[in-house]
Amino acid sequence: EQGTSASHIAAAKFMDAMARFPGNDGEDADATSAYTQVVMDEMHDYHDVETWISLPPDHRPKSWAKFDDPVCKLRLNLYGHPLAGLLWEKHSTKILLSEGFEKVKGWECLFVHKEQKLFVSVYVDDYKMAGCKANLKAMWTRLGKKLELDSPVSLHNSTYLGCQQECVTVPA
Repeated sequence: EQGTSASHIAAAKFMDAMARFPGNDGEDADATSAYTQVVMDEMHDYHDVETWISLPPDHRPKSWAKFDDPVCKLRLNLYGHPLAGLLWEKHSTKILLSEGFEKVKGWECLFVHKEQKLFVSVYVDDYKMAGCKANLKAMWTRLGKKLELDSPVSLHNSTYLGCQQECVTVPA
C-alpha cells in the first residue's frame, strides 16, 4: 500500500474554494466497488505475479463439487490483495489521463483538465471535481463510461475525507 498516493486536505479545501467562484461549481462521486473494477490481467505493467484463490464452498459452482480444495485465478482486483490499492490507483490515473486530465505537480491526488477548466481530487474511490459549472456534467458522463461511479452530489452539502460540507448563505 505504500506505493499509493496520499490525499491532501489542502487539495480538498482548494476544491471547495474553486467550487464557490462565479461560474463554477463542484461535485463529488464515489467509484462503486472500486477495486473490483480492475481486471488483473490488464495490470501487468505494475505486477507480474498471478494470484490464485480458493472460494468458500457456498460460492463455488456446482461443477466444482468433485474437487477437495479447488483454486482459481483471481480475475478482478480484490480488497485485501497486497497490491489492491496501488492497482486501483494506477487504473484510475490511467483513465483520468486518457480523458485529458494532467497531474498537478506537487499534489499527488490532484489533476487538472485545462481545456475543460476542471480539477479533480482523488482519494482512493472518492472523486471530488470542481471548476467550470458548464463542463461538470459532461465530464462526469465521460468518466462514467470508463469507471463505475455513483451519481455525483453537490460539494456544498457532502462528506469528503470525513469532513461534512455544508453551504451556509450569509445575509448581505
